[in-house]
Amino acid sequence: MILGKYVFFSIVLVILLFVLLFAAIWNAGKYQNVPHIKELSKKFSETKVEEYNQIDVEKLLGDKGYVQILDDKHHVIYSNSKKHAKEKYTDYELSYVSEYNNFAMVTIEKYKNDDGTTDRVVSSVIYTATGKEVKNVMYVVDEGLNILYSTEHQDKKKLTRREYDLLTRNATSKYVLSKCNFKDDEGNKRTLLAFSPKTIGNDLKRMRQAFLALIIEFFAVYILLLLLFSLWVSVRVKKPLRLLNQAMQDISSGNKGTILEYKGPKEFVEICDNFNEMSKALDLAEHENLRLQEEKQKMIADISHDLKTPITVIKGYAGAICDGVTTPEEQKKYLETIYLRSEELTELINEFHEYAKIDHPDNTFHFEQVDLCEFTREYFAEKYNEFDLGGYALEIEIPEKKIMVNLDQKKFKRVYDNITGNFFKYSPPGATFFCSIISQDHQARIILADNGNGIPLAIKDSVFEPFVVGEKARNQNGSGLGLPLAKKIVEAHNGSIELSKLPKQGQGTEFVVQLNTI
Repeated sequence: MILGKYVFFSIVLVILLFVLLFAAIWNAGKYQNVPHIKELSKKFSETKVEEYNQIDVEKLLGDKGYVQILDDKHHVIYSNSKKHAKEKYTDYELSYVSEYNNFAMVTIEKYKNDDGTTDRVVSSVIYTATGKEVKNVMYVVDEGLNILYSTEHQDKKKLTRREYDLLTRNATSKYVLSKCNFKDDEGNKRTLLAFSPKTIGNDLKRMRQAFLALIIEFFAVYILLLLLFSLWVSVRVKKPLRLLNQAMQDISSGNKGTILEYKGPKEFVEICDNFNEMSKALDLAEHENLRLQEEKQKMIADISHDLKTPITVIKGYAGAICDGVTTPEEQKKYLETIYLRSEELTELINEFHEYAKIDHPDNTFHFEQVDLCEFTREYFAEKYNEFDLGGYALEIEIPEKKIMVNLDQKKFKRVYDNITGNFFKYSPPGATFFCSIISQDHQARIILADNGNGIPLAIKDSVFEPFVVGEKARNQNGSGLGLPLAKKIVEAHNGSIELSKLPKQGQGTEFVVQLNTI
């Protein structure tokens, strides 16, 4: 919380500083000759000609700034600069001077011709104080100031040196020249030519440099404050860090589930709370690991038991035959039992192998786009004789339309095999197996059910765990890996399988498989 407030304050401070600096620079940029020239022209309009010399021109235009007051014939009738007091102007010359409330941007580009002479392209763009363009002219002149091309004064063939100087003054002179028309105290039309020294622009540059220095100083102070704050924070965090370090040492030494109790700044409380959550998770993971180890040991014991039963029978009957203590009739019966037990043993080994390799990194699924309805119809068409010979009924309800899914047909066939196999093992003759498929909300629902005895309530919640069979007793009828294997295959298809706790009326067992449709 402290850190958040400080960061927020710092951001606000920086934004405020930049806003103030931007406003200052903007105002400084707007502080041009315009209001001074207007004020100057007002002073001249209110003053008699013989008193013009009393007006402090340099105060309003800057050091060494001067003016020329022209009459209606463009003759200079007054100038505070004696050097420029006897001049006069032509209409062409005055046309190259921008109004006081505008500003000109002049560029000069030189191009060398093949004969060694140089032409100049002079571009002058006049803008208002708001940035609106009011005039855009271009002249192309040679070394003798002959006009090769121009966008104004089409009748003019050549520029005088003074006209060229007035046209390019903003680009080449030490003064910024602008004009303002006014009437004197007797109502006569007058023109004020203001020559403002460009030192005002230099002052503006110095002002901006001062602002830049201010920014640098601000960031220097900011960094200093940040360092001091970091030092203060480091002192404040020593206690929680010490607690965290001790707790991590406890965990590394095997004391899982260590809990920290800390009160202080919100940030550190959250860190300690997160550590406590991590510690609890590690403790749970430790217990889960112990549970998995126990299950692994149980699995090994169950596999040993499942393999031991048929092997014991095979060994006993084979020993009796080898010892010659059986009659020919008994020998034939023993051999049949040995064959059946070896078949059962082969089936168990195959199931163990399939279940073990399903999670192996080298085990890959080969998915392809398959019509689930057609796949299911073909499967139960092949299974029909097995249902018929066993005395079982089969009811199929599959839509005619295609339901496309991504399927590994060989592996998904095992899901159907394991569920129908359980039906054959645990359902009495005359029972009915049901299969239906429904498509809705981009999912296909496969319902596999029967009206047999159903799964005992005691194992319904653990039916998908390995080695779980009826009444949780090991017997020769199955390994208890069929449904767990089916669940892993379905989940590998990004689907789900569950045992309905409340199957439809008249049904003992109902499995629901869900797959994403394409």
